[in-house]
Amino acid sequence: MQNINQGHRQRLRERYLSEGLDGFKDHEVLELLLFQYIPYKDTNKIAHSLIERFGTLANVLEASPDQLKQVKGISDVTAVNIALLRDVWYRYNKSVLQSKPLDNLSDVMIYAKQLLRHSTCERMIVVYVDSASNFLKKTEYSSNNANTILVTPKQIVTEAVQYNASGVMLFHCHVKGTTQPSNDDNDFTEKLFVTLSGINVALIDHIILGEDEDYYSYFENKRLQYLLKKYNETSG
Repeated sequence: MQNINQGHRQRLRERYLSEGLDGFKDHEVLELLLFQYIPYKDTNKIAHSLIERFGTLANVLEASPDQLKQVKGISDVTAVNIALLRDVWYRYNKSVLQSKPLDNLSDVMIYAKQLLRHSTCERMIVVYVDSASNFLKKTEYSSNNANTILVTPKQIVTEAVQYNASGVMLFHCHVKGTTQPSNDDNDFTEKLFVTLSGINVALIDHIILGEDEDYYSYFENKRLQYLLKKYNETSG
């Protein structure tokens, strides 16, 4: 049976091949994707329904398979394939970034910002440096949860000792909302600062990354200076 929408689909494909996606609306991008999984249905209508349900293309790609299946016309297979795109993009981006040498702090900061800003769950990158601020090692932590990261100050301190580090930098992302630190962020940072100080390792900064160029730096906001003063008062 010939697909009655074949002419429309072919025109969209040819348009993509000649122009790329820049001129496409969000629902048209979804149409192109849905062509691959839904051969005989009106994908234009389904694409519009997805945008109406989730608001933006980004929100569609960040939705879970169960959420996607709530939209009429989205099967189990289609839902999995849409959700898979986000994780494939993250894996691609991570692979590209990791192919570049990270031999100085500037490169590490670029790496962390680019990697974490594509994240759909909270992640943390811990960077260890020597006394001359030369890059030693990085470790990534993730809980696959939008609000928490499964890492303890003890784990970071153990690695600082293992790598003979003199300083530690933290980068983590807030998936939703503001980059302002939460109470849990502040508690974690203070505990880590105190524990590292006990072995003469400096917490250089803790940077929370958000959308676009938005970020919060504990150092720039003088929170680390406050912790140092507090630590000296209590330990003196």
